[in-house]
Amino acid sequence: MNKNKNGLGQWFCLGLGLFALVPMVGLAQTSELGLQQALKLAEEASPDLKAAQAREKEAGENSTIAESGFFPTLDLAVVDSGGFPGSSSGLDGFSGLVTSPYRSGPAAGAFSKWDLVDISTWHDVSAAHYTYDASREATRFKRASVDQQALSVYLSGVRYRGEFEAWQKMVTELIGIQKTVDRFVRNGQYSEVEKILIEDQLKDANREVSDFNLKYQTALTRLGLLVGMDPAQIVCPTPSELSEEGLSGLSGEGSSPLVLGAEYAQKSAKETVGKYSAQNLPKLEVAASAGYLSDTRLVNSQDYSVFVGITVPIFEGFRIDAQEKKAKAEEEAKADELASAKLTLADLNAQYDEQIATAREDLSTLVPEQTSAQRGVEIAKQRYLSFLSPLANLQQALKDMVGVESQIAEVKTNLLLAMGAKAFLDGKALPGER
Repeated sequence: MNKNKNGLGQWFCLGLGLFALVPMVGLAQTSELGLQQALKLAEEASPDLKAAQAREKEAGENSTIAESGFFPTLDLAVVDSGGFPGSSSGLDGFSGLVTSPYRSGPAAGAFSKWDLVDISTWHDVSAAHYTYDASREATRFKRASVDQQALSVYLSGVRYRGEFEAWQKMVTELIGIQKTVDRFVRNGQYSEVEKILIEDQLKDANREVSDFNLKYQTALTRLGLLVGMDPAQIVCPTPSELSEEGLSGLSGEGSSPLVLGAEYAQKSAKETVGKYSAQNLPKLEVAASAGYLSDTRLVNSQDYSVFVGITVPIFEGFRIDAQEKKAKAEEEAKADELASAKLTLADLNAQYDEQIATAREDLSTLVPEQTSAQRGVEIAKQRYLSFLSPLANLQQALKDMVGVESQIAEVKTNLLLAMGAKAFLDGKALPGER
């Protein structure tokens, strides 16, 4: 009989061991996500950032298109015609010898044209390059926005985990105190009122634990969406594990993409004004054609032709004038946007500096208060057990301890959020991402 009991006990212990192993296995599959790792994963997973990078590539190709104006063109053509000479000259896309009105029959030729002097092309190329620079800064700004969003959600998870654990710690303390109170009440040393008070406080603490756990899980869900991971595999660190050094990996030349992008856009608009203005100037063009003509009329057969000419625009229906005025209006708008960007940068930096200074000052006060609050709980507990002070003092000491720890979690995450937002705004980024 005893043998069977021992066997059942062994199986019972084994079952408990396996049951306890289940959460450990689940825990092993989770990983604490580092701050810089979260930012890196968010950048890699962001469709908005990928779209900005694609637009940057598009702007780079537009620069190449504009630069093609510096090079000559070369066309090859093969044509056959019959009847009256020159009947093929009206065909679209044909230039050079093959369009001569003094030939018929088959012909083959090459035609090249080069705008040797065209000031508008220089301005067009400069505008395209500045547009590309502005697009590159737009990509940097989008990366900063993605990083700031990821940082905000990440720090929300850190804060809610800190507050969840602070209330969970209070629940653990209250459960132990409740047992002592129940014993005192049974012994008639205290009234039923204290039992009711401690039960109510425990219910309130459990409700706070549930609320902050829900907020923490929601933050993990949002963070999982941003970084492309299963939320069940993510764990945020506690506030005590974070410090200002966590942002030390951010680096850069300190140039804000908000202002630089506006500067490049304004310069591009200025070059566009020059482009339309230069269209009123003469253009020097060079063209040449070479080929084979099977049958020529009226003139001797030649296999090449060279043209040099100057084009002077006289009247184009006020198109150039209207385009130039439109470009000037755009330049004025971009100049105002640049001034606005500089004001916005200065204003946001001032706000972040104030938030950082306030948070640091608050932390310098709260950290010593945390130690005092923990010591206060120990003293209040000892005095209550020694019948030297009422339960209310111990309850208040617990509230103070949780309140201080919750404030530290909030202030510390606000500090890192302000520091990170300021760094991103001023052009700093993860290594290799500037």
